[in-house]
This record gives sequence, C-alpha cells and structure tokens, in this order.
Amino acid sequence: MANKSQKDIERSLKVRAKVASERPDFQRSEANRFPRLGDKWRSSKGIRSKMRLKKRSRSAIVETGYRGPVATRGLHPTGKNEVLVHNVSELEGINPETQVVRISSSSGKMKRLAIKKRADELKIVVLNIRPSDVPKPEEAPEEAVVGETEESEASESESDEQEEGGAGEEEPEEAEEAEEAEEAEEAEEEPNDEESEGANDEEADRK
Repeated sequence: MANKSQKDIERSLKVRAKVASERPDFQRSEANRFPRLGDKWRSSKGIRSKMRLKKRSRSAIVETGYRGPVATRGLHPTGKNEVLVHNVSELEGINPETQVVRISSSSGKMKRLAIKKRADELKIVVLNIRPSDVPKPEEAPEEAVVGETEESEASESESDEQEEGGAGEEEPEEAEEAEEAEEAEEAEEEPNDEESEGANDEEADRK
C-alpha cells in the first residue's frame, strides 16, 4: 500500500504541475484601467458586470476547476509534508520518508546549527538552510603550516643560489669577449701607424 500511495502522490504532483502551468493570472475587474487596484483578486459583484456573467473577451474568474488534486494539496514539491521546528527536541518525531523540516525564523544561529547537525544525523531534509548554518571546515594545524613555510623558504634560497651561480659563469665569458674586442682594435690601429710613417718619409724625400 505504501508503494501504491507513493505512486499516486507522484502522479498527482505531475497533474498539479500541469494544472498550475495552465492556470491564468486572475485580475480583478477594471484592474487594467486603474493601476492602483493592484494584482490582488476581488470577485465582481455588480448585477450587470460582464466579468461576473463570463462574457466573451473578459478575464477569467476564480473557479473550482482551477484547483489541483486533493492528494497533493499543501505538500512540498518533493511530495512530503512540511513540519516547522523550533528546537532540536521537535526533530525526534519526524519521519524522514514522508516529512521535511523547515526551521523557524525566530530560531537563533546556535539553535539553527544544532538543529542542522541533529537533522543530518537523523537523515532529515532541511528546506531553509542559510550559508551561516553550514559549519566551516577545520583549520590546518600550526605545525603543518610551519613546515610548509620552511619548505618554501628552502626552495627560494636554492633558486637564488642557482641564479647567482649562473651569473658567475657568465662573467668570465663576458671578460674574454671584451679582451678579444680590444685586441682586434689594436691590430687595426697598428697598420694605420705604419702607413702614416711611410707617408712622412716620402714627403721628406721630395723636399
């Protein structure tokens, strides 16, 4: 019987969703003319009201045919009954298979945390969970943090030493290149001096 009733509830939930999707937005008479009337519904009571008489092109009025199935009236979309709880002791009589829990808005943070913890132990679904109701993850121990900082410092020192060693290897190469450039410049200057001396000797012979 339990399985059959559950199937009936699931079928009724589908019917309720279909009826709700086809249900029009009921507006009171003359609401399109006077915005101050708002979206609230009021039935028409005039003896000549075309809306009350269901004349053509008039808005739909509230009738019994727009209601959902009786089996699912008042149920949560999950197909279970909502139960309002104020403290931990009220969770003891809850059936997780047919009921879900909604924590009262008057309950404080500490009481909400206690209710959430006990509901998890009893495998009861809580509908209105706030971000503050979720417990924060435990912080890592200080020893682990210290170990991580030491490892990071050691890796940084090793990288600095490697950079210094690479810079030291590059310096001799740069010095050798500078010496080679100076020797090439001196070799270029020597022939120019010999040419100038030869030119001076020729001028002296001419004189």
